Amino acid sequence: MTIGKKIKKAEIETLIPHNGKMCLIDQVDFWDIETISCSTRSHQQPDHPLRINGQLSSIHLLEYGAQTIAIHGGLLRKEKTPGFLAAIRNAEFFIDRIDNLAFQIYINATAEIKTETGAVYEFVISAEDKTILTARATVINI
Repeated sequence: MTIGKKIKKAEIETLIPHNGKMCLIDQVDFWDIETISCSTRSHQQPDHPLRINGQLSSIHLLEYGAQTIAIHGGLLRKEKTPGFLAAIRNAEFFIDRIDNLAFQIYINATAEIKTETGAVYEFVISAEDKTILTARATVINI
């Protein structure tokens, strides 16, 4: 997979453990060694697997960020990389719900620290040029 190349959902599913509806990211728009930018409209699906009483809380944006980070790890290693989300820090939410967003969601993540055993990423999620979440995540490779 070439750095900078757009990647569609079928290829994304080869890089992370989530498939079908649980793969929340529609497309990788850009990636390089330090950053990844993705986009999706999965929050608009009426059968979204994380909906509770028909709604999606902004807390679910953390899963969008985590999947984006997992995709980046898979792209860098050129394979699925088992791991887990160890910590979320400095999460700041700017909306309450995402199911009512009429716009595409953009997820941008930057690796601040990378080691063989894990990484720390900062990520920003936006819709219609407005930031809807900022956070830092620590991931551990298994």
